[in-house]
Amino acid sequence: MPRDGTENLKPFSQRTKSEQREIASKGGKASGVARRKKAELKKALNVVLTSQVHQPKLATLLEEMGFENSYEMAIVFSMANKATQGDVRAAEWISKLMDNEKDDLDRKEQRERIKSLKLDNKERAEANKITDAPINIIDEWAGEVEGATDDL
Repeated sequence: MPRDGTENLKPFSQRTKSEQREIASKGGKASGVARRKKAELKKALNVVLTSQVHQPKLATLLEEMGFENSYEMAIVFSMANKATQGDVRAAEWISKLMDNEKDDLDRKEQRERIKSLKLDNKERAEANKITDAPINIIDEWAGEVEGATDDL
């Protein structure tokens, strides 16, 4: 039994082409707005993470250890510190971050291998191309053999 308010819903397949087009257009526009908003948020976060730490104690500690004075490094340092103190979630975060990088590189390498294999297969196919021309090897060989059997 449908919940209240869902009785008047029409399946997409039962709508006219113009209604489908209008709905798809609205969805595309909303998707673009959401993508732009996400990109802007990512840029803003990048600006904040790459900016200098304003907490003197933390900034000094990072510089003394030879790290860059940025919030990005402060977060990594803090999470590593928590992981060494037994915080499992911090250790999982570090592991996930490291695995993600490896996975991306593995995927890139795999794509390159696939491209290379496809190219090799294409070259082999061109080199071993079967033609429709008849093979006349037997005819040439038969001509040589005809005179050889007369002496027997």
